[in-house]
Amino acid sequence: MLGSNIEATRYSGIPTRRTLTLIYTLSGLMCAIAGIIMVARFNSVRVGHGEAYLLITVLACFLGGVDPFGGFGRAVPVVLALLILQVLSSGLNLIGANQHLTTAVWGLFLIAVMVIRFGWRRLALGRQ
Repeated sequence: MLGSNIEATRYSGIPTRRTLTLIYTLSGLMCAIAGIIMVARFNSVRVGHGEAYLLITVLACFLGGVDPFGGFGRAVPVVLALLILQVLSSGLNLIGANQHLTTAVWGLFLIAVMVIRFGWRRLALGRQ
């Protein structure tokens, strides 16, 4: 919301302190809602419960074209990447694969996409 240069945002007239406070407030509110949902679903809450979603988040962002070093990207490709991952997960669930195999397939999928992107970028630079 504030961009990569908070000083430039401040000079453009946006109240950065208020915006940053709003961002942290919304983040805390979403965490509280997630905690309530987890208590309702699992009857307990652990600090590390969400660590299982880290691979899914990284994979969806990377598949959606978000630059991992700059964080810039678009929302629509990330949503499409999440849909692809959900279809992949549902397909593995239908054939009876356990969760560990699904995580391994997602990891292999991430590595494959990284290799394809690296080759694509190298090919594009070679043509110039």
